Amino acid sequence: MARILIIDDDAHTCQMVGEFLRRQGNEVTSASNGGTGLAMAAADAPDLILCDLDMPGMDGQGVVSALRHDEKLGEIPVIFLSGCTDREQIRRTMNLGADDFLNKPARLSEILAAVNARLALQHKKKERETSRIEAAVSYFSGIIYDLQNPSARNSEISLPASNVAARAGHILEQVRQRLYPAKGSPNLHGPAAFLAKDADRQQLIKLSEVRLFLAYGEYSKAYWGRDQHMLIRKSLVSWQRELPEHQFVRVHRQAVINLAFLEQVDKAEGKILLRLKDLTEPVPVSQRCAPVFNRRLKQYRQTL
Repeated sequence: MARILIIDDDAHTCQMVGEFLRRQGNEVTSASNGGTGLAMAAADAPDLILCDLDMPGMDGQGVVSALRHDEKLGEIPVIFLSGCTDREQIRRTMNLGADDFLNKPARLSEILAAVNARLALQHKKKERETSRIEAAVSYFSGIIYDLQNPSARNSEISLPASNVAARAGHILEQVRQRLYPAKGSPNLHGPAAFLAKDADRQQLIKLSEVRLFLAYGEYSKAYWGRDQHMLIRKSLVSWQRELPEHQFVRVHRQAVINLAFLEQVDKAEGKILLRLKDLTEPVPVSQRCAPVFNRRLKQYRQTL
């Protein structure tokens, strides 16, 4: 059984489609406008949302945009059910993060097929995520055990059998406490690490090996080693809350560097350019960040 939310100002559509989906064994709720629909989604996140495009107040584009910018609701599949025929508006809606678009009047069988297809994809996605969480638990379990038992490497940590989410939460909380140095810590400890992953791979990366973090909206790209990088679902602001202040410094709005890899500071036409080890392109320092960068660099060099 899936929990489905219908957002549509047409009461007939809500009633007809809702009753049909209930007969298929789903739990269905409805909202007559975008604002109410978002509030209902936030209160009890549904498995899928069917949404109209043209509604008074917050329209469908506003709904999907708000969902995709919400950390808890951003993964909910959204299928639009609308009478809109403007191809440009449909394209903009899909670019905002919609998963499918059905034109009214749509056959109930067509709606059911689209709903089942998206729910199946979401189920597979959750299975893959569960597998990744289990891999993360395994990685971090070993690290934590090594920290607690330095003389017993390569042994397995004993954890109580429980569901994956609880185990992951337990491990990640210990990782945050033990592996990430507190802000202002005088040392960046070698074992400090994070699990980076994308659609094709996942890798445990030592924080001490990261040269550069670049912002990509709500994401960031980490650079380490020689020409190795990965896009991570974590903002630069979030990284700044965790990175040791004495060694990682923000040099412009979209970049944080590791001072340990700074090889050269160039000045040209009033601009400061930083050369980092194993990175071909220099990193500029903005005028706004320059005073903080200069102060942190001086303090860092005094600790060497």
